Formats: sequence, C-alpha cells, structure tokens
Amino acid sequence: TYRSAEHSQALLSGLVSLRDSSILFDVVLIVEEKPIEAHRILLAASCDYFRGMFAGGLREMEQEEVHIHGISYNAMCKILNFIYTSELELSVNSVQETLAAACQLQIPEVIKFCCDFLMSWVDEENILDVYRLADHYDLRHLSDQLDSYILKNFAAFSRTQVYRQLPLQKVYSLLSSNRLEVNYEFEVYDGALFYHYSPEQLETDQVSLMEPLKLLETVRFPLMEPQILQRLHDKLSPCPLKDTVADALMYHKNECLQPMLQTSQTQLRSEFQCVVGFGGMHSTPSIVLSDQAKYLNPLLGEWRHFTAALAPRMSNQGIAVLNNFVYLIGGDNNVSGFRAESRCWRYDPRHNKWFQIQSLQQEHADLSVCVVDNYIYAVAGRDYHEDLREVERYDPKSNTWEYVAPLKKEVYAHAGAALDGKMYITCGRRGEDYLKELQCYDPKTDRWDILADGPVRRAWHGMAALLGKLYVIGGSNNDSGYRRDVHQVACYRPSTDQWTNVCPLPAGHGEPGIAVLDNRIYVLGG
Repeated sequence: TYRSAEHSQALLSGLVSLRDSSILFDVVLIVEEKPIEAHRILLAASCDYFRGMFAGGLREMEQEEVHIHGISYNAMCKILNFIYTSELELSVNSVQETLAAACQLQIPEVIKFCCDFLMSWVDEENILDVYRLADHYDLRHLSDQLDSYILKNFAAFSRTQVYRQLPLQKVYSLLSSNRLEVNYEFEVYDGALFYHYSPEQLETDQVSLMEPLKLLETVRFPLMEPQILQRLHDKLSPCPLKDTVADALMYHKNECLQPMLQTSQTQLRSEFQCVVGFGGMHSTPSIVLSDQAKYLNPLLGEWRHFTAALAPRMSNQGIAVLNNFVYLIGGDNNVSGFRAESRCWRYDPRHNKWFQIQSLQQEHADLSVCVVDNYIYAVAGRDYHEDLREVERYDPKSNTWEYVAPLKKEVYAHAGAALDGKMYITCGRRGEDYLKELQCYDPKTDRWDILADGPVRRAWHGMAALLGKLYVIGGSNNDSGYRRDVHQVACYRPSTDQWTNVCPLPAGHGEPGIAVLDNRIYVLGG
C-alpha cells in the first residue's frame, strides 16, 4: 500500500489557496457583527463544535450565515487561520481570548498551546490570574502546571505576598506533595509559617505556635536532622507542636527500628525512582574493594555517583530493599585471601547514611538474598571452608537473625527472587559442579520444594521476578570444558512449572547486578 508523506500538507496548501482566492466558500460566520467566509466541510472536520453544528442535524446545516456568540472576532480569525494552516500566532494580549475561543470550539491542540504559552509568562505577579483562568475554564492541566511551577520554586515563592493569597487548601495540598522541591525539610516548616507570618516576623521571632497551625501537619519532621529538631524542641514552650517534634526526635533515637516506623511523615519528597548499585570489586590495576555508589536515572539513561559517609567495602554481598531502605548482607572481603563476611549494613536514602545492623549468625559469601513478607532471607552460599545450606531470616522489628528450614543440599553462587509470597532459588554450584536446580521456599510451611530443572546449568548469575514470571539471566558454566559465559535467558512460569527461553543477552555477564524498574529488568556489570 502506497502512503504519501506529502499529501496532507499539499491538501492544507490547497485549502489555503481556495481561501485566499475566495473559491467555493459555502458558509459565512458572523462574529461580533463581522463576516468571515469559510468552507463548511473543513470546519466540520476540524472540531466537535462545528461537526455538531454542520453534521448533527441542527438548523445551521441549511443556513448560509451562522452567528457565533461568545467569541471575539480576532480570536475567531486566529482559530480559523490555525484550521487552514496549522499555524497559530499568540501574544500576551491575545492569548486569553484565543483560549476562551478554543475552549468553546473544543479544539484541544489550541487549548494546550495557549496553556503552554501562558506558562511561559507565569510569574508571581500574574499566577493568581492564571489560576482563576484555569478554574473558570476547568483546565485541570493548566492548574497542574501552575502547581508544578510553585513546587519547583517553592523556597522563593513562599516568601512572597502572593503566596499568602492562595487558598489555604491549595497551600496544604502543595506542602503535602512528594513533588515539592526543597533542599531541606526545614524549608517546608518555614513555608508553613510564611503563610501566616512575614519573613521579617519569623526572623524576629514574632510567631506564636501555642495554637496548632493546620499547615504544620504537612511538615515531615522526621526528615529533619536531629540537631535542628533539638534546637526547635528546646525553643518551643509546651504545645502540640513540641510533642510532634519530640516524636520526630524519638524516631532518630530509635535508628535501629526506623524501617518499622515508616509513615507518610517519613516518606521522601520525591517521585523519582532509580536503579542503584553499591560496592563490588575493581579488578584493575589491582584488586580493590569499592565503597562507591551509583544511581541510574532511567529518564536520562546515565549513571551518576553519590556519596554517603561510612559506606562499607564489600563484594559478592546479598542486596535487598525493604521499606525503601537498602540492605547489604554478608558477602566477602577477598583483597588478601578469601574471607567470607557476616556483617550487614542498611542504607537510608532519607538521610544519606549507613547503619550497621545485627550480623548474620555465620559468614555467607556467594549467597542470595530475598525479601518476603517484611523479612529478609539470606540463603546458603559458602564461607570458603565449606559450602552452605543454612538459611537465615532477618526481622527488622527486633534486629535479629534466626535460622529457618535449610536447603536440602548445599549451594553457592546461586540466585534468588521472591514472587507471590514465596522464594525461589535457582542453579549455582555444589563443589565443582554447576547446577540447574530450582527450589521454592514457602514461609507459611517453612519448607523447601524441588521444582522443574532449568534448561541450562549455570552459576554466578542473576534472577528477577516480573509480571508473574521468573527470569534467570547471565552467569557461566563449564559445559564446553572451560568456564564460559551463558548468554541464554530462561523464563519460568510457576503456574505451570515450565521453562521457556527468551531473548538471549547480547554479551556475557558473570556475577551481574539485577534490578527491576518500571516493568524492565536491568542487568548491571559482571
């Protein structure tokens, strides 16, 4: 089938030529008592308003002159020029009447362009007028854009008089948003007070906090640093706010139990999700353990470093995410000889800091780690003296590890993933042998079951759960008589206990990091 790339533009050009030559006009629009000639069929094709008028059985179908009310002559000329040419010229003086016309005529593309034009001119002097415009025409998209403008410029905007003219409920909504861009939570506290007091009043301490201010409900006090909270607590007289600050201080003092103390008040002000990589080992120019951390911004497609004090240096550790805390479990420290680790750490992105949690009851290197029902499981591995089959479970509520049912046989260099409340372990090594076993643990029965073998033996691979399936990715085996990368990616469906092969990796990945984000599987390094 032939499809012309130029036909639509040629058709538009032909219609413009007909208009400029006053040929085949069949309707006259009367706008503010002024006539505008047009082609009825083009108007009907351009928007629902004219389609209903000229093709919906209304009396305008037979009229040669049609009166249009509620639209200015200049705006109608601009709209008609857009219909004929797909071009629209706006100015600060014409945008409001053009927007009104586009809303009445129901032309979404023009409405959007007018809103975008308005946003390019928004500042603190006119933002209230634009809010009123959005409300009058029920333009939710424009209202959301205005909200985004304030959320992005909150620190400066909250110090203006215009800020204090916004409706209280609007400000409450903005201060409650995860998209509020502030460097520190204390800026939100100041912003809540700025709505009731001027910056000068705050600086001279002319503020009364004995009665609770509703906007202070939006401040996430646990996100503030303890030193700032303590200064605020010491300055306050007995009042509800002082009790709230005291609760936030208690949150910091109970650092060990913070994962179990999560509420909306401890949630980061961000909707940004990313893939993060921790630690590992550099092999050149010499073997060095890394304490670096990097995050991948999926929108930009690039990696960036971030630093946190007292970061552990580990490799081959298990990694898990629970309640938006990152846990590094066991692993090894093989710079000088082989040494398995029992130590464990927890990273808090809210305060960009590490905390050492209770160590495992025994060293585990080349283990797998999974999260099921708010527990972290450390499964088997080796301690460089023997292969392991022991399984330990971590309870964040008590900061303790306990043994649960062990595997039926020892395994290390395996991979695991959790799906539908169960934990699955696949492949790995036992002694010098590469495996293709699949085992499943049900925490309700504290029992391991043997499932269908995978299609290929492998170890030092990765595993991910996505959309009801398990994917086994990368690793290596010695099927060729020497250790060689496995490119094959296997997919397991628990509902049928069957394996299939999917698109292979383009390159080998031994000991890769695996992450799932936005229904995509990321394979990192190795």
